[in-house]
Amino acid sequence: MKIKPEDLVEDVIQQFPATIRVFMDHDFPCLVCGEAVWGTVAENAERNNISGEKFDELMKALNKTVSD
Repeated sequence: MKIKPEDLVEDVIQQFPATIRVFMDHDFPCLVCGEAVWGTVAENAERNNISGEKFDELMKALNKTVSD
């Protein structure tokens, strides 16, 4: 499976718990300490000022994690 920007963050971390570390390493809010994360990967990235090259790196890291 390939993670896409339009995938819901909740679905991604439910299916692939290893992605939690990737999100946190790329400046997403703390996903394991109760911070609510609603919406897509792209929407949350925008809310957290993750764009351009940083967003591309996030997507690459997420997809590497789920393919390993």
